[in-house]
Amino acid sequence: MSGELIPISDEQAKAIQEALKTLQEFGGFLRDTLGTVPADVVGLLGGDYLKVRRAENLAKIIERAKKRLEQRQIKTEPPALPLLLPMLTAAADEDRDELQEIWAGLLEAAADPSRRTAFRLRFIEIAKQLDPLDVKTLNALTAGAGFLDPDVRQTLVKLGLNSDEIQISASNLLSLGLVGDAGRWTLYPLGKEFLRAVR
Repeated sequence: MSGELIPISDEQAKAIQEALKTLQEFGGFLRDTLGTVPADVVGLLGGDYLKVRRAENLAKIIERAKKRLEQRQIKTEPPALPLLLPMLTAAADEDRDELQEIWAGLLEAAADPSRRTAFRLRFIEIAKQLDPLDVKTLNALTAGAGFLDPDVRQTLVKLGLNSDEIQISASNLLSLGLVGDAGRWTLYPLGKEFLRAVR
């Protein structure tokens, strides 16, 4: 029944309180930077259990973005609504660390006046289709020569990926337009711009 409460442990209750506290602490940040307040954000997110999980995810992502902006001493501006709403809605569903880092980078870029003109709505769609292994592959490509040479493949193998996982990840990056296959998986301009946005 939808009206029944789901029993939760003390540990879960504490985690929920921490997430809500984080959202409250960032109320001013959200209002100033994103042009909204936590209640508005939570209202976008759906049912009770999912609402709590999504609020926790958003709290982590917002905290990361805020730290990045503070480190760079950026005076933020609210992102445009066509960017903000789909970004927060999609980011709220992400609890994997590598992808939360991507969403934090996108949120930071959208709030940074010097980077917002280069921000593309397509970046949000790309982030929604990435898996953690894709992020590892992208990072290895940028740490290397910009293409998937034997050294980059070896780096990925050291990170625990097997050759099939590397191939699947590179194929996903190809389908997203981030890399091209000209005999070796090469980072394309869209991939470079996406990485500039998230870093």
